[in-house]
Order: sequence, then structure tokens, then C-alpha cells
Amino acid sequence: MKKTKDIDYFAKRFHSAGEKDIYSDRVLTIPNLLTLSRIVALPPLLWFLSNIEKYGPIPALIIGAYMLLSDVFDGALANALGQISLVGALLDPVVDKLVINAVAILLAFKGFLPLWAVAPILIRDLGILIFGLRIFLDYETLVTPAIFGRITPLSWVITFLMSFLGLNIFKWVFLGLSITLTLISGGIYFSRYKNFLKLQKKSE
Repeated sequence: MKKTKDIDYFAKRFHSAGEKDIYSDRVLTIPNLLTLSRIVALPPLLWFLSNIEKYGPIPALIIGAYMLLSDVFDGALANALGQISLVGALLDPVVDKLVINAVAILLAFKGFLPLWAVAPILIRDLGILIFGLRIFLDYETLVTPAIFGRITPLSWVITFLMSFLGLNIFKWVFLGLSITLTLISGGIYFSRYKNFLKLQKKSE
């Protein structure tokens, strides 16, 4: 197995497949079930958003609030209960990206957001998944999220909220912020991938 260099944003504790502290055989943990529940909740969320004229915003808000809280608590519970797993480390960011992009695309096609605004987050997340998968398969290492990467999904959630509640001034303010954070975090991630691969080639 190829070894990674000691880079501060790679191979942190619980982010390397070779790390003995990862319970890689644990799948059905409470944090992982919370993460999986967001996948289960996604179709109803999309349904109520697509029929918001009929059902109003309340059902979508309730489901969205649950998904947001589950995203906050799954990581906290994983640490508190000693249930950190490789499955969770892989699954959580993928589910987050799936939810954000699915909602963004739906709201764009419903006319709540401009279609062009979806492109930055879609391209960024596809790139992160592709490069992240390559590094994991080649070096058994996962990237540690950057601070801008953590803030970006929250900014998009607020943008979604402002858009389907019809608060247009705030929608455009947060949309601009979300796109800016998306571009910044995307640049940080791709710079990290590039530097990581460059160092790996030098060490081989």
C-alpha cells in the first residue's frame, strides 16, 4: 500500500483506511443510520418542494430541518459513542452533496433559482467526488474538509430557504455568498489534491 505524506489536511485521525482507530467493519451504527435516513428523506423532500404550490412550504421545512439536524448530530454522535467508521467517513459527505445538488437542481427547474447558479456547486461536488475517490483508491486516504467546505452547504441551505419562501432580496444575497464560497472551497480542495499528488510522485 502506498503511504501518504504527513500533510495537515490529509490522513488525519479517522481519515486513513489504514488507521487502526477506524472501525471499518461497523456499518449499522447510530450515526450511519442517521446519515442513511437523509437518503430516505430526500424523495419526500423533493416531492413536497416540487408540489409546494399545493402543500405549502411547511412539509418541506419540517423534512429539511430534520435532515439538517441529522447532519449535525451524526458526526457528534460518532465521536461521543465511539462509533466512527470508514463507512460513515465515506457516506456522510456523499449524501450531503447528493442532497444539496438534488434540491438545487429541482429549485432551478421550478424557477426559484436561475439555472446557471446550479453549475458551480454541481461542478465542484462532482470534481471533489472524482478526485477524492481517486486518492482514496490509490492511497487509502480521505481528505479532511476545509472550513469553507463546511460553511458552503449551510449557505446553500439558507439560499434554498430564502428562495422558496419568496424572500428575493435575501435570496440573491445568499446566492451570491453561496457561489463565492463554492468557488473558494472548490479552489482549496483542488489545490490540495494537486499538491498531494505532486508530493506523492516525488516520494515514489
